[in-house]
Amino acid sequence: MTRAEKEHAFTTLFQENKARLLRLCYGFLGAQDESEDLFQEIMVNVWNSLETFRQESKITTWLYRIAVNTALMYRRKRKRRAEVFSPMDEGHLHVAAASAQDSHDDEQRIAELRRAIATLADQDRLIVTLLLEGLAYKEIADVLGISVNYVGVKISRIKQSLERRMTEVPHGAA
Repeated sequence: MTRAEKEHAFTTLFQENKARLLRLCYGFLGAQDESEDLFQEIMVNVWNSLETFRQESKITTWLYRIAVNTALMYRRKRKRRAEVFSPMDEGHLHVAAASAQDSHDDEQRIAELRRAIATLADQDRLIVTLLLEGLAYKEIADVLGISVNYVGVKISRIKQSLERRMTEVPHGAA
């Protein structure tokens, strides 16, 4: 692959997938600034790996695989640096709730759902994010390296867990 071909392929991937990768980053981290940093790292890894894509899977599956691996490594590096970040931090929740919804109730429910998703384990949060992106169970399985059946089981358990978390009365509420 020539440099010009690589640049063209990268530009096309970037333009077609920027929004969905940013949503994945945001779904995983819950912080706008950090999501953009993670996105930058993902794109660097895509650039570095572009010539190794063997076309054995869909390009989006390959891209999500890089994104998921980069997100997991990003989280590990961040923990090693002992930076303190809580996805439950109120400042981050205001960013999460800043979607253009018609009513205050809708915004509150969305914020509650995002808070509940933020409390899930890493793999579960990734599964939910990929599902919300519209990936089929098979694609999620390919991205995460697990079986399709296990994806179905995990999604069922995640839904139950989210439902429980969404119906719990917060501590301090009377």
